Amino acid sequence: MSEQNLTTLTRIEARTLQSFISQIDFWRAQHGDKADIVEIVYYPEDEGFEVASNEANNGISKRNRASVFRTELLSWAANQLRDLQGWDKSNTVTAFSVSYKDDTFGVECKIADANAEEVTEEV
Repeated sequence: MSEQNLTTLTRIEARTLQSFISQIDFWRAQHGDKADIVEIVYYPEDEGFEVASNEANNGISKRNRASVFRTELLSWAANQLRDLQGWDKSNTVTAFSVSYKDDTFGVECKIADANAEEVTEEV
């Protein structure tokens, strides 16, 4: 059997990627070349998102104003985050990022049990 170089994904990453691919198709149909580049990164330490797109100024039009496209990106990401956390918030999202550029997709999703007791070492 020949050696294959397969990309492996967790079930969570595969599900998120599937949703992201569908959403990219929708955004490209609705917003055109603005959706040619989409990158979303979640920062769990401050529960914030970094969003980049092919839109001028990444969709920030004026102080305290965002484009409709940017708000759609943030809304999709926030909904994915809630889905990863679970309806009862039993999971903590430790990593979440998706990207689309040059017809190539990227995804990273990591979760941890929110109810797991922290283990500390005593010296």
